[in-house]
Amino acid sequence: MRDTRPVTEAVHVIPVDRTAMWRVQDGASRATISEHVSETDAERAACVRARARGVDRIVVHDRYHRTRELTAAR
Repeated sequence: MRDTRPVTEAVHVIPVDRTAMWRVQDGASRATISEHVSETDAERAACVRARARGVDRIVVHDRYHRTRELTAAR
C-alpha cells in the first residue's frame, strides 16, 4: 500500500549543487534548517529535527535526483 501522507510531513536531506555540502530542510517550506559537510551528518541532524517536530519521515535526495526514506526513531 502506498503512503499517502503529504510530503510536507517530512524532513528532507538535500545535496547543495556544486558543493560537498548537504542541507536539512522542513517539508514544502524548503527553509534550510542546517548545513553539513557529509550526508551522514545531515541524516543525523534530520533525525533529530524530525523527532522534535513529531514527524516520522525523512526523505534523502541524492545527487542523481533519486530519493529514499528513513524513519525517525522515537
